[in-house]
Amino acid sequence: MTTASNPDLATPSLPGRAGPEHRVKVLRSWPEGIDLPSYSPWRRIPEWEPHGLWLRDRPQVEWPDTLFAVNRAPWLLRGMLVLGLILGQATMGGHLGAHLWAAALTVVLAGWVEWWQRWDLSTLGRRLLIIAVQLGLIAGIITVSPIGGIIIWTHYMVCGTFFTGFGLLTSLAASCVLITAVQVGGFAHLGGSWTLTVGLFLFDLAIGIGSIAMANRREEAVLRRNETTRQLLIEQHRNEELQEQLIAQARETGVRDERARLARELHDTVAQGLVAVVTQLEAIPDDALDVSARHRVANAKALAREGLGEARRAVNALRPPALDGVALPDAVRRMLDDWSSVNGIAGALTVAGEPRELAADPELVRVLQEALSNVARHASAGNVAVSVDYLDDEVLLDIHDDGVGFAVDGTDGPSEAGGRGLPGMAERMRLAGGSFGVESEPGAGCVVTAVVPG
Repeated sequence: MTTASNPDLATPSLPGRAGPEHRVKVLRSWPEGIDLPSYSPWRRIPEWEPHGLWLRDRPQVEWPDTLFAVNRAPWLLRGMLVLGLILGQATMGGHLGAHLWAAALTVVLAGWVEWWQRWDLSTLGRRLLIIAVQLGLIAGIITVSPIGGIIIWTHYMVCGTFFTGFGLLTSLAASCVLITAVQVGGFAHLGGSWTLTVGLFLFDLAIGIGSIAMANRREEAVLRRNETTRQLLIEQHRNEELQEQLIAQARETGVRDERARLARELHDTVAQGLVAVVTQLEAIPDDALDVSARHRVANAKALAREGLGEARRAVNALRPPALDGVALPDAVRRMLDDWSSVNGIAGALTVAGEPRELAADPELVRVLQEALSNVARHASAGNVAVSVDYLDDEVLLDIHDDGVGFAVDGTDGPSEAGGRGLPGMAERMRLAGGSFGVESEPGAGCVVTAVVPG
């Protein structure tokens, strides 16, 4: 027999989606951690009994899997009470006191029904007390006004959701005695025809046991179907997550391959062409040119060397940094040492937290590579401090120099005098799912910050 539904909802997120609107609610058929056994009316199965409020904390399904919306069950009890009061008052005889007594018992029963619906029904003793008090009040109503006790028919639902096994059979048998009394017109007529009385009792008991067993067995089938569906949906979400991870890995591999191809193309065409131009210009003897031509050749050689330097910088930026299987802090230390020895700028590294391997490690190395290149070309710095901080759910990379600084223009990077690599670093961090920031002002150095999840 069903009760009102308030199932737990699991909400696994779909990876690759943005925002809570892309979360999918998955029905949980019964409380997590409970292995729901097969239902049987003949033996006690605590898992099928209430574990809290009657209309909330029990394995159950909701309409349209039930005949009616089970969260309306309290209104069924209230409606039967009102109907019993009206029919009882209209059909009963006797003096005014009998009418008032029947009405008073109905009001008390209504209050009792409303009260116990707020109880924690996990304890078997509470449920037995509820049924005992309720049977006593209904028996009193039937004694004064037989038809006024028609609420007793709701005990098919109440007993079916309160108990299993002996408790169900006992409470149902007691309720069927009162049902039979209503059918024959009161307790005074129970002995009028024992054949009719016993027949009605057995018929009512058979209806109760059969309907409760069929309803709960059907409910069990629906619950198991829901649980299977829930497991399939969770597995589908896992498969989608794995698929999107594979797609992301393929995308990253494609990006790395394309960057490597562009680096090769730049090296073999633009860079080599500029090397040839510089070589040819340097082969021109100074004494073969007049002063004006000599000045133009010198400018051409300077521009060609600058262009060659930019081309090589682009090639280095496009090439995937080789971590060579070492941890990020080791790769950063090696790169910082090499850079310091080449540029004559002191470099210091600080590592905080427990290092761990991340998919975005190459992107952090690229950011460091570009930031150090900017410092060497533009900052006129004497010292550079690099820190790698491993936090609980992210990794923070800071590059701090004591150079000339620049005026941050409010977008992704510095002014034209400060270099053009910061927008590219910001784009790298965005594609890696992280964030990027720059703090600087003229004469106060610069701090570049890159943060990636992990």
